[in-house]
Amino acid sequence: MKLSNVIIVIAFIFIIVGGYLILTNPINNEDVSGDLQKIPLKTQDFNLFEIDIPKGSNFTVKNEASGMKYYQNTGKYANNISGIIINKNLTESLIGDNSVSVSNTTTEQIYSSQFKNGTIYKLVSNQDDVDFIIIGNDLNLLKEVSDTIKVKDSNL
Repeated sequence: MKLSNVIIVIAFIFIIVGGYLILTNPINNEDVSGDLQKIPLKTQDFNLFEIDIPKGSNFTVKNEASGMKYYQNTGKYANNISGIIINKNLTESLIGDNSVSVSNTTTEQIYSSQFKNGTIYKLVSNQDDVDFIIIGNDLNLLKEVSDTIKVKDSNL
């Protein structure tokens, strides 16, 4: 056999073996793109409302005042979604001076604040005359969680 024929046979073998390996070991597209895996959610009942939150998170009341309640995440994914504030007519004062408006629609406002550790987002969603401020560094997760809010009692 000529050397060129040997090279063609070897290349053909590599192509067949490579195809076999690709078919038997599918590539996870999330790993290739560098995207994080989707965070699993579960429905949580907060008495006044229900919302889907990350599994393993632990929201407890950190602050409470007339017309406002702040739940802080002390469990898993605490950076991704660090807190939920429900309030009536207090949103402007709760957003803070160092926050910049990123997006503003009739149903949702998004603010960001820059810190040395990164960006923190505050997503405001109005539901049944109650404002929800969802706080964290994962804007996609905040939007996903916001879409699951169900108000049970709007009396704060």
